[in-house]
Amino acid sequence: MGSKLVRIAAVARLVVLDGLRRHALLGLVVLAVAAQLGAFFFFDFIPRDIGRASADFILSIAWLAGFIFLFFHGVQVMAMDEEKKVVYALLARPISRGEYVLGIFAGLALLLLLLNLLLGSLGFGSLLLIKQMVSPIYFSHLSAAAYLLAWLGLYALQLLLLAVILLFSGLVRGSFPVLLVSLAYYAICSGLPVVREAVAQAAAGSGPAGLDRLLQGLTALFPDFARLDYKNLITAGGPGPELASLAVNFGLAGAYIVLALWLAAWVYQRRDLQ
Repeated sequence: MGSKLVRIAAVARLVVLDGLRRHALLGLVVLAVAAQLGAFFFFDFIPRDIGRASADFILSIAWLAGFIFLFFHGVQVMAMDEEKKVVYALLARPISRGEYVLGIFAGLALLLLLLNLLLGSLGFGSLLLIKQMVSPIYFSHLSAAAYLLAWLGLYALQLLLLAVILLFSGLVRGSFPVLLVSLAYYAICSGLPVVREAVAQAAAGSGPAGLDRLLQGLTALFPDFARLDYKNLITAGGPGPELASLAVNFGLAGAYIVLALWLAAWVYQRRDLQ
């Protein structure tokens, strides 16, 4: 078991070093910092509830940075292309394919964690500065605990997407097809709750109840990402969510990550890489 962890850590280290060498984080951090600096100019145009708008803006910038990292750098690292000979070298002995999957996931997860720590620290400092610049009536409350919870939810969402992209990289060959399939999966997960709510309202009025049950069943394949969205609590000032609700939401996210990684390892073990 110890030797497997050493090999997984070695692959993760290669992924982290390669990401730092390619400046995968530097450009995103510069982009996010430039966007956060823009928040100091646009909040003067907000007539009220400046705190909530600023928190939403900073978390949205972080979501965009993670989105770019996952669907561009992450897909390029995970996808199997004919010209990427490094994949065949890593999958040769003594690195097994399951260890390769876990190592790639761990390396990209560490890069994502570093990105979130940097952007989270800068974002909280920006919110503190904005809070001091405006009247308390426009920015009355800022909860550090809710801010941390919002970032944990965002990071859990990113890890879920990372695991799913890794699974698709074993099912589909080529970086561009993996990108398209991953984007389609994300779009379905984001749009399915809206469709399900509309169908549920129609079913209440003697609509197609069977379609409502089908859409509810599809949630097992396409989870609702809104469960991990807690950015509205940062400036709310009210009681936070119950621990049971948090345990269910983060537990489901963890279960999806583990299942996706297990399926990815199973696919890679049976995939013909020639």
